[in-house]
Amino acid sequence: MRQSRPLERCPKPLQAIGQIGGHVKSGVIHPNGERTGKPMALVSAVPLEEGSDLMVLTFLDRTDPVETFDNQPGSGDNAVLIVPVSEVKLSAVNGVCLGDWRGCKVEYGPQVEEPEELDVDPTVLTLAESDSLVDVVDELGIDGSKVGGYPLWIAKPVDIDTAMGKPHRFHHRLTSDLVDFDADMGDGTVIYVFVAEDGSGGAVCWQRSGGGKERTYGHYTDSRRSALGGLFD
Repeated sequence: MRQSRPLERCPKPLQAIGQIGGHVKSGVIHPNGERTGKPMALVSAVPLEEGSDLMVLTFLDRTDPVETFDNQPGSGDNAVLIVPVSEVKLSAVNGVCLGDWRGCKVEYGPQVEEPEELDVDPTVLTLAESDSLVDVVDELGIDGSKVGGYPLWIAKPVDIDTAMGKPHRFHHRLTSDLVDFDADMGDGTVIYVFVAEDGSGGAVCWQRSGGGKERTYGHYTDSRRSALGGLFD
């Protein structure tokens, strides 16, 4: 079993544990996309662990059409930073570049126990087995934005460890249940965020399905410590 917590809209912003969309108001400068040279959009800001003094910040470069994004590891179209919570000031209003999403303050929902049968490789499943897993996900109500548990890939799983050259663990998953990523990235978009086991940063990738044909996009990058402006010095 693995434990997960759904991410839910927080009606009282001062009690929020994090945010999806919006932008970082101060403390950490939005990193620039290596290819475009423009500030990336904040995707999410979620604690590394419940009660942790570190926060996982995820960014995507949304200044070009989706189809032009380089999907190779280290492409620079994205970033995952791990920074002190005390240094990060978030804002749900406005943004920094085209494609930004207006923010949503979030809180944790009730804890869910995810069975090990969800830790599978969908590429080798039979149709019956796949349907069974979908039933489990539906029954548990975890096919949405959440922290922890299993990634619940909607297309072929991505080998993050090989792509990044070091061990990572799944951290959180985002869908359009709270912030409308679909309007900007296409129907059925799911974003997956991982953190490096050595605490140096993380990786992000996203997939989408629609029109009966799955399309997979992988965006990866190491943490860019230079973007922290000496936070850890």
